[in-house]
Amino acid sequence: MNNLTFRLLEVFQEVVDGGSVTAASHSLALSQPTVSLQLKKLSQIVGLPLLEHFGGKVHMTEAGEATYLCAQEVLTSQAKLSTHIQALQGIETGSLKLAAVTTAKYIIPPMLSAFCKAHPNIDVHFTIGNRQQIAARLKQNRDDIYIFSQPPEDESIQASAFLDNQLVVIAPPDYQGPDNCTLQDLLDEKFLLRENGSGTRKAIDEYCLKNNITFNDLMIIESNEAIRLSVASGLGLAILSKHTLAQAAPDNIRTLNVTDFPLRSSWYVVTRKSRPLSLTAHAFKTSLLEKKI
Repeated sequence: MNNLTFRLLEVFQEVVDGGSVTAASHSLALSQPTVSLQLKKLSQIVGLPLLEHFGGKVHMTEAGEATYLCAQEVLTSQAKLSTHIQALQGIETGSLKLAAVTTAKYIIPPMLSAFCKAHPNIDVHFTIGNRQQIAARLKQNRDDIYIFSQPPEDESIQASAFLDNQLVVIAPPDYQGPDNCTLQDLLDEKFLLRENGSGTRKAIDEYCLKNNITFNDLMIIESNEAIRLSVASGLGLAILSKHTLAQAAPDNIRTLNVTDFPLRSSWYVVTRKSRPLSLTAHAFKTSLLEKKI
């Protein structure tokens, strides 16, 4: 196909992965008219429509699916070439695309900061989202490295634990209810929990299912900071990671002594087995696993 370029394939892949021209324009730092023009040009080169719109969403045609597969293969080969060139140039000129779930924003920035100070010329793209958003990015193969507390169950990925993650039960500073008790003893209290699908909520749900526990008074809040502030103001109890609480003044909340808590899990560094890691990405992953930063 004449005039088929890496850029056209990249734009098309971003539109499909992001679900819209708007999302692709933000991701690629291009105007929406430019993205639309690139899509039109690619469709003309292929000779068939690549996308169709219904139900408010973008869907690939059969030609679009074939083009998307081509884009992934071509851009993966380009990434392999970049990795080889970077290996020849050295880590200092490399790049790193990193995506982490929201709770990890309390642990990754200090580690990333130390890495960037040691390698000041690297190009870093750091994305934070909820577990569902980061799992979608992983499925779409959009980043080099992903950070999860509850990695997806997928044979195509490699997940390695690098840091402890402990969940504790917290209460307002003037809390007068049960303490030194079981979680069952607290079920008459209002609990503030993350939305279904978050890593923290998944760990809590697994514990409750195993121990036949059902919360009687539950409020869903889709932010760790909002939950922490709500507990501090007396709205209810919560179960959060100790890493989230590290940002709070020690007199703003109270940690309860609850049987089986802290719930212990780990933070995981996740990569796709099929995606070649750049020298920089490999170095950052190694630094997490070896605690060199």
